[in-house]
Amino acid sequence: MKTELTRLDLACWGGFMMFATSGVVTPICLPEISRALSISLSESGGLETARTCLLLVVLILSGILARKWGKKHFVIWGQYLLAIGLLMISYADSYPLLILSLMVTGIGGGFTEALINPLVIDIHPKDSGKYLNITNAFYPVGVMVSALLFGELLTLGYSWRLVFRIAAAGALFMGVLFHLSRFPIPVADQQSSKHLIAQILKTPKFWLFAIAIFLGAGVEAAFTFWSRSYVETYLQDMPRAGAIAVVLFAITMALGRLLSAKLSQMIRLKTLMLGSAILGVVVSSGIPFSENLIGFYILLLFAGFATACFWPTILAEAAEHLSFDTTMLFVVLACFGIAGFGLIPYIMGVIGDSAGLKAGFSVIPGLFIGLIVVLAFTERRA
Repeated sequence: MKTELTRLDLACWGGFMMFATSGVVTPICLPEISRALSISLSESGGLETARTCLLLVVLILSGILARKWGKKHFVIWGQYLLAIGLLMISYADSYPLLILSLMVTGIGGGFTEALINPLVIDIHPKDSGKYLNITNAFYPVGVMVSALLFGELLTLGYSWRLVFRIAAAGALFMGVLFHLSRFPIPVADQQSSKHLIAQILKTPKFWLFAIAIFLGAGVEAAFTFWSRSYVETYLQDMPRAGAIAVVLFAITMALGRLLSAKLSQMIRLKTLMLGSAILGVVVSSGIPFSENLIGFYILLLFAGFATACFWPTILAEAAEHLSFDTTMLFVVLACFGIAGFGLIPYIMGVIGDSAGLKAGFSVIPGLFIGLIVVLAFTERRA
């Protein structure tokens, strides 16, 4: 069993950090972007939807192309396209151009999201639950580092445009690191991609994992995308204060995924997810009632732990219970996850425009309750 860490493991960690950066840099800069381009809450929520539109298409395409030509070229170009898109955003002077630039980052993010998790399976085929949680822990690490750095730069008065250029430089560096890394040769699968996707979608048990990852990703997106705006709207208008909220959520997300990697060796993964979902209902129900910054921060800390395990653990469970090629299985599941990641912030923004952002946050307990229902149903079918 291969357990040693390689340069490619480090590149996967950094690749997820840059994928996280490309997702969090917009919400961190959202108040400044909104003022500069005069956009509403629903239009702001639509930015995440725009980023994920092409991401969904690219997820499927990258899975098909990678099975034919290998993962390396597409993982590398994922980082380069993130760099190009982030640089384009820094020059955007209108809402349509901002949307176009976000779509380019969505293409890069699609390659990254589609292929890094199955690449981890290629590197560590015998202990995937552990290594998927470790690798995915670097997504919230990327959120945390980006929020700290960018929030501080904004507080010091630097332009949001400079922030995006710094993010672009990071993605360019990671593309080079992937280019210099040696990729493993995956097990060959002669089945056509079209037939394989059809088989996956026809499997009833797959849909339980698909719904679960949609809901789990929606929770993660809700906190990541709207926490800074919530702080600025209701608690304190200093950019640093909102960025710290995102950082606290990301810290416990990262710690929660590392803890999940340990717990996955001791308890059933479904038990881990069910406990997390119950904690999530309790914590998220209190957030709209938080009246001070410290109370909001404390709730976000627990929310990070509650949210941490879902994405990587659902993938690990699906790989164990569904006997399909992991690259295509993860790609199809990621489509549902990314759909949740893009749709939930938009729904919250629409609710926020009509009833206030606190009302938008009331969506989150419902997502956790949905996870409990799905997990209970999968337990009955197991």
